[in-house]
Amino acid sequence: MHDIVISESIVIIAKDPEHGRALAQILNEYGYQSSNSDYDDALVTVSVVRPRLAILGICDCEEGQFLLQKIRCGFPETRIIVLVPDGEYQMGLDFLADGASDFLFKPVSERALRITLDRALTFLDLMQEKDIFKEKNKILEASHQLCRQLFDEVPCYISVQNKDRRIVRANRQFKLDFGSCLGERCYEIYKHRTHPCPQCPVEETFRDGMVHQTEEVVTTRSGQQKIVLTLTAPLRDERGEINEVMELATDISQIRELQDRLTSLGLFIGSISHGVRGMLTALDGGLYRLEKGIQNKDLDLVANGAERVKLMISRIRNSVLEMLYYSKDRDLNIQLLDVQSFGDGVANFVEPKATKADIRFQKEFHGNLGRFEIDPEVISAGLVNILENAVDACIEDDTKDRHVVTFIVEGAKDKISFVVRDNGHGIDRSTQEKMFSLFFSSKGSKGTGLGLYIANDVVHQHGGQIIVDSTLGEGTEFRVELPRKYVKKESRAEEAVLESAQPGSIG
Repeated sequence: MHDIVISESIVIIAKDPEHGRALAQILNEYGYQSSNSDYDDALVTVSVVRPRLAILGICDCEEGQFLLQKIRCGFPETRIIVLVPDGEYQMGLDFLADGASDFLFKPVSERALRITLDRALTFLDLMQEKDIFKEKNKILEASHQLCRQLFDEVPCYISVQNKDRRIVRANRQFKLDFGSCLGERCYEIYKHRTHPCPQCPVEETFRDGMVHQTEEVVTTRSGQQKIVLTLTAPLRDERGEINEVMELATDISQIRELQDRLTSLGLFIGSISHGVRGMLTALDGGLYRLEKGIQNKDLDLVANGAERVKLMISRIRNSVLEMLYYSKDRDLNIQLLDVQSFGDGVANFVEPKATKADIRFQKEFHGNLGRFEIDPEVISAGLVNILENAVDACIEDDTKDRHVVTFIVEGAKDKISFVVRDNGHGIDRSTQEKMFSLFFSSKGSKGTGLGLYIANDVVHQHGGQIIVDSTLGEGTEFRVELPRKYVKKESRAEEAVLESAQPGSIG
C-alpha cells in the first residue's frame, strides 16, 4: 500500500465547499497535494493541474454524470473516484459504467478512502509501467526488424550452421539461389558433396573460435556456377560457448574471371615470347647463310638462307597475329568439312595411345553425317583433349579387368554430336562443377588445367555445348554438340554494349 505519496496532485470537485475543504485537509495529511474546485470551474482546474486522480462529489446524479463524461472525454488519463449517497449502490454502478474508476459512499470512511486511493494509484503505476514496456517493445521490435532486414538484404550469401553442420538460418539471397534449405547440410545443398569439405572453415571456427576464410565453387539450383569467397565467424550463447557458426559467402566470379583472363593472357604471351625468341635465333641462322652465300657466290646457300628467312618471318607474323587475336577475340577459321573424315582424323590422334595402354578403342558413326562448318584446328584439339582424358581415366582405374573408350559421331538435321565414353573411375559432382575452370586439374602436377577450359571455350565459340554425365566407379560420358551451320557470335565488346542496353542495367 501507498503509506505516503509526495506531490501526487488530486483535484476535489464538490458542490459543498466545506465538504471539499475537509477532504483536502485529510488528503494533505496523507501527503497529497489537493486542489478544490466547484462544478463550474472543474474542467478549467483539471486542465491546469492535469491530475492523475480526481474525486467527484455529487448532489445530483444527472449533473454528476454529465461532468464525469466531460472530464473523461477531455482528460482520459485521469482516474475519477465518485462519492455517492450511502446505500446508493446502483448509482455507483451507473457511474462505473459511465467511466468512473471507483466509487465511495458518503460519509466517507478514512480507511476506505486510503484503500481506494492506493488501489487507484497502483493501477496508474501499472499502466505507466505497461506503457513504458510497450514503448520498449516497439523500439525492440523496430531493432529486430532492422536486423532482419539487414540480414536479408546483404548482397551476399549468409547461412548459420549448428554443430551438426545443418543450416538453421539463411538470408533471402541464399534461399533465392539455393532454395529452401533449412535443416539441410551446407556441403550437400550448394557444394553437392556427399561428405564434409576438407579443411572446412565452419569446422575450424567451431574448433578454435577464430574467423576462417576459403574459396569455393558452388552451384545454384538453376545450375549456375559461382566462385565465392567465404568467411566464418562464431556465434556464442550466454555462457560464451560456440553453439552456431555464421558463414558469409561473397560472389567473386567476375573478379576471378578477369584474373583468369589476365593470367591466361600472360601465359600465352610468355609462351609466344619463348617461341619468337627461338624463331629469331633461327632467323639469325638464315641471315648468316644468306650473307655467306652472297660472299661466296653460292646460289644454293643463298636460296637456302632466303627460304629460311622467309619461313621464320612468316612464323613470327603468325605468332604476333595470334597474340593480337587472343588479346581481343580470336577469329575462328571456319571451314566446310566432311564429318566422317574429320571424326576419323580426331580418332587417329588418340587410338595409338589407347592401344599402347591395352585399352580397347571403338569408333562409331551414326545418322546423317554429311558436312558441317567448324574451325577444324581448335575443335580437333578440344576433342583430342577429351579423348586423351578418357584414356587416362582408364589407365588410372585398377578396379576393372578390361577398359574401353568409345568415340561416337552422330549426325542430326541441325547438329553434329561427338560422344566420348569410357568405363574408367568416373568423376564426382564437385569435380564436374569445376572441371571447365581455368587452371583446375584433377591430375595434380600431371595436368595444366588448360585443356578442358580451352575445349569448353572453343565449343561455346561455335555456339555448341559440352554435357557431362559421370558415375563414380562406372565411367564418364562427354557429349560435345555443335551446330551444323556456324553462326558468328558477338564479340565480348559487342556483348557488353548489348547487355548495357538491356532494361534495368547500370550504365
